[in-house]
Amino acid sequence: MPFCETFEWIERTRAGDFLRHSKALFPVVESIHLIGLALFVGTLLLIDMGLLGLAMRRQPVAQVAAALAPWTWSGFVLLLITGPFMFTAQAIKWHDNPIFWIKILLLVVAIPFQLSVRRRVATEHPTLAPGRSRVIGAVSLLLWIAIGLSGKMMEFV
Repeated sequence: MPFCETFEWIERTRAGDFLRHSKALFPVVESIHLIGLALFVGTLLLIDMGLLGLAMRRQPVAQVAAALAPWTWSGFVLLLITGPFMFTAQAIKWHDNPIFWIKILLLVVAIPFQLSVRRRVATEHPTLAPGRSRVIGAVSLLLWIAIGLSGKMMEFV
């Protein structure tokens, strides 16, 4: 199995042991992760709906994106801290889960897309052709919805 030894080592780290054996800490970390998810995906949803032309028709998308940026980045940072930390507690469990690998693949695509193409489009929205901004908004929404669903489905596979 690829990475099996690495996943076993990750789970045996002090962080993995501590989180796994604490009755109170895992739910707290998971709650913080969900708050980060709400901040990150919630703000992205608003902006993507604007790119799609389905919301915020009176305000420029770039203005809304700039106003929401601190909330978006706060959510992103919370996700980047809590996600890997929760992973350490159950690394071996995820190794053989195909949905985990789908989620990782989606993250490898979505994060660079978010940090480059989608971010640029959100700040330049008025100068873009409506079709292009709609496609990028739709791709962003689909990627993050797929990541969220795969994260939820991991528990059932």
